[in-house]
Amino acid sequence: MAHPDVLRPPVPAAPAARPPRPAATTIAFAVIVVVALAYRTGLVVVDIPPANSDEATAGLAALHIGQGRHWPVFFYGQHYMGTLHSYLAAPAVQLFGTQWWALRIPALAVYVVFLVLVFHLTKRLYTPWFAVFVAGLLAFGSDRIVKNQIIGAGGYSEIAAATAAVMLVAVVLTMRRATAKPLGYLLWGGLAGFIAWTHWLGLPYVAVSAALLAVLTRRDLRVRAAALAAVGFLAGCAPLLWHFVFSGRNPLSVLLSVSGAEQPASWPDRVHGAVVLGLPLGSGLCAPGDCRPWQLWWGPAYLVLLGVAVFLSVRAARRAEGVRRARAAGRTALAAGGALTLAAYLVSSSAASTPIESARYLHYGLLSLPAVLWPAWRCATTLVRRPTAGRPGTRVLAAAGLALLVAFTANAAVASGQLVAHRDVYARKAADERTLVAYLRDRRLHHVYSEYWTCNRLNYVTAEDVRCAVLGDDLRPGHDRYLPYRAAVGRADRVAYVLPAGGPADDRLARFADSSAHPVTVEQVAGYRVYEFAGRVEPT
Repeated sequence: MAHPDVLRPPVPAAPAARPPRPAATTIAFAVIVVVALAYRTGLVVVDIPPANSDEATAGLAALHIGQGRHWPVFFYGQHYMGTLHSYLAAPAVQLFGTQWWALRIPALAVYVVFLVLVFHLTKRLYTPWFAVFVAGLLAFGSDRIVKNQIIGAGGYSEIAAATAAVMLVAVVLTMRRATAKPLGYLLWGGLAGFIAWTHWLGLPYVAVSAALLAVLTRRDLRVRAAALAAVGFLAGCAPLLWHFVFSGRNPLSVLLSVSGAEQPASWPDRVHGAVVLGLPLGSGLCAPGDCRPWQLWWGPAYLVLLGVAVFLSVRAARRAEGVRRARAAGRTALAAGGALTLAAYLVSSSAASTPIESARYLHYGLLSLPAVLWPAWRCATTLVRRPTAGRPGTRVLAAAGLALLVAFTANAAVASGQLVAHRDVYARKAADERTLVAYLRDRRLHHVYSEYWTCNRLNYVTAEDVRCAVLGDDLRPGHDRYLPYRAAVGRADRVAYVLPAGGPADDRLARFADSSAHPVTVEQVAGYRVYEFAGRVEPT
């Protein structure tokens, strides 16, 4: 007789476990990243935004690094702002030549990193769908925002990503205190040191993330973890320390000299430049070089929302324990980072003297956008989920939150459209640059004098085939960031003056040419007047 087990039908094998499907929020975020990157890549292809002399300086450093000629620690001509971007761009510049788009490839990659970091930071501190919403807002790109993210000068793109990373690491360490690895502190220290080397405007987020770690992990923080954070910081800012040790310069004096805090400016002008103009510009709500009156609502709204965000997060941190307390404290730190960034800009005289261009100093405040918009999001989601629930006052508040989010989103979309509509103006600038370079090459003019915002662009796009030295409006030597160019032009037998037509320097040189005994030829080329004297002259 057969054994009972033999007669029992075989048990079917369990189906193979299917891999988990990506969450809807992850898919939505991936789509946002693709669209945002495509938008910025398209702008780069059509020469938006136009390059400037500072970007050219970073490009020259990349050219020199690729050639093995120099290994700069800081931006040429100054003792601050690290040159990581130039090192990242050096291979592309060597491979593709001195093209503006080659210089911007690293910035596009770093922008994607920034978007990913902000998404994960927001998801940890708030909710997944709010993180998607914030990423969608950051996908828009007004003129000021795109300039900060794409123009390869000043370290803005790299430090935006680094500040997001330093906050994310600090939040992870505080929310996972029981399982946090000491190497996490090494990573945090390395990021903090890198920010200190590259751009001091990111230091407010280093400060608030350090405070977050100190307050929430003080019981668990061991000597080893603190030592690793210190080692990481020293490694991250090693180029800065090396430079200051061997140059003999005091980093504090350099910081004070560039802050503009000691320069005179009235407080009403500072407040107007930083809050009324700066916050809409820095948040991506304005047209190229201009903020319309209807776009200025965001400054006061930002301050109110920031205050509400701090109040809510501090109250939650006092009442909660464990992970919830860490999350609330992280929200407080994120809001505090935005407040410190605004305060640092408010102290600077740049907010009063050059508010449109200097709004770039608020770029890192974008990291605090989730903290600022969270109160409005909470109100709006309450209305969407329960439109008839609650007291009338609560419903009014919820409707106000929803209206604010819609207004901000629409404003950001309009500002992005204004940038695209401005493309013809920027295209003419790029075409004028190509025309001027072609003229100089056709005339075999390899040594020229020009103003600051032109010189290094000529030096870069011609791969130093044209050497340009800077002149001020009085035709005296100006700010040459790379002094060998002035020496080369000074030794040349044949030199041309390439000056913006109708500018102060052009008017002064025209008067000199009229009264000079030296023969001179003058050509009008792409918005410039090109003066070529017979023999060397000193018009000053």
